[in-house]
Amino acid sequence: MFQCLWKPDLFFANEKNANFHDVTQDNILLFIFRNGDVLISMRLSVTLSCPLDLTLFPMDTQLCKMQLESFGYTTSDLVFMWQSDPVQMDEIALPQFDIKQEDIKYGNCTKYYQGTGYYTCVEVIFTLRRQVGFYMMGVYAPTLLIVVLSWLSFWINPDASAARVPLGILSVLSLSSESMLLASELPKVSYVKAIDIWLIACLLFGFSSLVEYAVVQVILNSPKLIEEEKAKMATKEKALKEKEGRKTTNKTNNTVNGTGGTPVHVGALQVIENRCKKVCTSKSDLRSNDFSIVGSLPRDFELSNFDCYGKPVEVSGAMKSQSKASKKPPPPKPVIPAAAKRIDLYARALFPFSFLFFNVVYWSVYL
Repeated sequence: MFQCLWKPDLFFANEKNANFHDVTQDNILLFIFRNGDVLISMRLSVTLSCPLDLTLFPMDTQLCKMQLESFGYTTSDLVFMWQSDPVQMDEIALPQFDIKQEDIKYGNCTKYYQGTGYYTCVEVIFTLRRQVGFYMMGVYAPTLLIVVLSWLSFWINPDASAARVPLGILSVLSLSSESMLLASELPKVSYVKAIDIWLIACLLFGFSSLVEYAVVQVILNSPKLIEEEKAKMATKEKALKEKEGRKTTNKTNNTVNGTGGTPVHVGALQVIENRCKKVCTSKSDLRSNDFSIVGSLPRDFELSNFDCYGKPVEVSGAMKSQSKASKKPPPPKPVIPAAAKRIDLYARALFPFSFLFFNVVYWSVYL
């Protein structure tokens, strides 16, 4: 009977692929009412095309349509109309989108074809809201941490190039690989997406931290600035020595003259000085009554020339010259111009505040 009934030549205008279900028989329902109305229901699986606008990706909302159109009958012969609440669905769990019953809309999409006329068409519009949880955990959080990691170089000593250069290069390469990996998974579109702006900004911040160290390195290798810094250091050191010399002179005068505490006679000072100049030449001397310091000496104490306070005593000029020759001079400290330190100091505040301002603008626009 189904084959004998007249049926409208309905088709899906945006269909890409479709098939009927015929297991175990054709899934078709035919119901004829007493008033002559006919209800036909059939089970289909349809793949529909949905043009996406990825400008706000991944905070985007897509509108996907399903259009039902007449192929051979114009509006003078056939008109499609929706009944009340024609689409009924249970909760659908999609991996990346949220879809709700109340977001479904219905409309009329009657089309005009030149030469043949108007053809009836109805459509249902599904609102798909993308879930951003995956991209927050998989893209935004890692790239944000990489950018913050690149700022650690501002707290590293400017002359430690072995630590700062790899840190900057690692940050730039990590951000570049993340951008390329994400671009390979998304459709190739010619416009800029929201996530592209984020990745480009993160890449610029990482690259800027590397450029900042290049500027610092240029200043470190500037002979003019190094000489200026040496002159400043020499002036400060000279002023410090003069200040310490004045303090030592004042302290000595106060002590000898009896103004720094209990008055002490000069003769008593000489006696104490002579007693303390006694030299330890054997372990028996260390254990004598004159050397009370022996009780606090470590077990691996090497016998040498010490006074009664445990301080070394220079015996002869030959020994003095030999000890000086055996000691290696300490390596000179590198001279770091103040301008290099100042740039790092400014970068510690400028980069975080700039990135914070970018985040405020970005999320206020796209959320």
